[in-house]
Amino acid sequence: MPGQYQTITEDLRRLIAAGNWRACEQLPPELKLALLYRVSLPTLRSTLDLLQAERAVEKFHGRGSFVRRPGERTIHDSARHTTDQPTVLCSALRASVEVRWVKASGKVASLLQVRADSLLTEYEYVGFVDTSVRSMARLYVPRKVARLRRPETPLSPWGDNVRKLLTAGVHVASSVERVTSRLPSTEEREVFRSIAPVLAVERTSMNVTGQVAEGTILLLPGDRAEVVFTAQTRVEVLEEGG
Repeated sequence: MPGQYQTITEDLRRLIAAGNWRACEQLPPELKLALLYRVSLPTLRSTLDLLQAERAVEKFHGRGSFVRRPGERTIHDSARHTTDQPTVLCSALRASVEVRWVKASGKVASLLQVRADSLLTEYEYVGFVDTSVRSMARLYVPRKVARLRRPETPLSPWGDNVRKLLTAGVHVASSVERVTSRLPSTEEREVFRSIAPVLAVERTSMNVTGQVAEGTILLLPGDRAEVVFTAQTRVEVLEEGG
């Protein structure tokens, strides 16, 4: 019932705010909470989903629900310096990478402006803070453009290690980034442990002839990410003669 749902949510909010469970501390199991509030498991889980959307708790598959650190948000700026600025101590963002050969299909073929089934090198980057996934990027380079080695650490969640390798042999003349917001897929909800909208950044980099040298699809959880774009304008000082 709506009344029960609202009462449970407000009570759990109050208990978390009062410090009954500290940051990163696990809440009681769902079954125990359902019995305590005398509601069904689906009702209790809907309540926890709402608290997760409000960034009060974080749900981990197979482990339970934990109180989220307040104010924890990962900032990605356009200079590709990625920092984590929580209100409490938190470990630094780290990244892992998997490299594989794939064939271009659908959206990726359109992004890179290549024929379907063209051979690509795919770099899949996943950025973490502790066990929380903060970014997932797939970077593609056509095999006909360059054959790159595995990037060295430290890894950038944006795939900048690959871009540096690429620019060593290919002159990247321009890049275009397109940012959209959308609801997460089932897979993305599981990966980010959140039902909040995701920020999707599509980037294409072109060489001097206009050929796409690299394309990236970056996904960020909208409730834990902030993207800052900074533009610098070159100012030329003109001296008047005479």
